[in-house]
Amino acid sequence: MSLEPPRILDASALVQLFHGHPDLMKILKDSDLGQFSVAAPAGAVLEAQVVLKATTSMWDHFLAHRVFELPLSGHASVEAGDLARSRLENHPVHRVLTGPPMVGQVLREAFAMNGAIVTAIPENYGGHNVVLAILD
Repeated sequence: MSLEPPRILDASALVQLFHGHPDLMKILKDSDLGQFSVAAPAGAVLEAQVVLKATTSMWDHFLAHRVFELPLSGHASVEAGDLARSRLENHPVHRVLTGPPMVGQVLREAFAMNGAIVTAIPENYGGHNVVLAILD
């Protein structure tokens, strides 16, 4: 069995994870079987928390055992900022879970890890050559 590319969860996927979305439960199960790893960029965790209002122990259930958090280091922040620049400079209208910094970090991590982005809002990643796993 070959290891598949990691799955990088954006804020919308993290919210759906907390709500038990069946596709995300399958992703966690497949990850537990060693098929691929599952990661959450820190910016996505931050933005999801705004919606979820979850306790630290609730986050620990996922982040301490099944999903590894990708910190936003200095150099990664610069790269993510560059990826988010066009959305920030054009002052687009945003809805919840579409923050340009989070989208930039998710894109950056997907590029760096050659991973698939799991999202309920695919339009966040329009114009970028990335693999999307779209949640219904």
